[in-house]
Amino acid sequence: MAPSLSKTLQLGSLGLVPDNSSLSITLNGSNFLANGHPFLTEVPPNIIATPSPSLYSKPTDTVVGCFVGFHADEPRSRHVAPLGKLRDIRFMSIFRFKVWWTTHWVGSNGHEVEHETQMILLDKDDSLGRPYVLLLPILQGSFRASLQPGLDDYVDVCVESGSTRVTSSSLESCLYLHVGDDPFRLVREAVKVVRMHLGTFKLLEEKTAPGIKFDCVVMII
Repeated sequence: MAPSLSKTLQLGSLGLVPDNSSLSITLNGSNFLANGHPFLTEVPPNIIATPSPSLYSKPTDTVVGCFVGFHADEPRSRHVAPLGKLRDIRFMSIFRFKVWWTTHWVGSNGHEVEHETQMILLDKDDSLGRPYVLLLPILQGSFRASLQPGLDDYVDVCVESGSTRVTSSSLESCLYLHVGDDPFRLVREAVKVVRMHLGTFKLLEEKTAPGIKFDCVVMII
């Protein structure tokens, strides 16, 4: 398990600036909305969304990310919870097709999502004003999460501890959603928010590269 790191690091020190202050992501009734436009519909009532810590100093700034989870009827070591229906929105994703390998995948509907999907990036729609949306499964305690196809174009989140002795009925932050107009910046920002939330890993820019030692080998023939 990764060592616990301080969670007190401010997002400002990670290089986040208010370029996305006009963007928003919300759970409104049975729809997840990005800038007021639905991207997941018919969201079940047991799904909950918690706004991420404010990216900016002003309390009036718009939230561009939220943690998503669910409540189940009984504690189990493995849950599969439908998040909502994804229809006719192009996406790219990364899924794990072997224990040690991941690869790229694309589609437009929930049934086209692969099992063990590690992230999904929904395409933006300039005509609607809908930005890019990132769906990023994360760890919560002893549980790991991934995305997978559900029934009737639902996207499901699969959460599992790997042990029948470790169970839970409430997993409130097993997925992180973030929106943005630049897909590269969007992913970097989302990882920074998750880094602060989990406090169990460091970003590349926070790490120090190990020294390189060159050994000279002389072969005499």
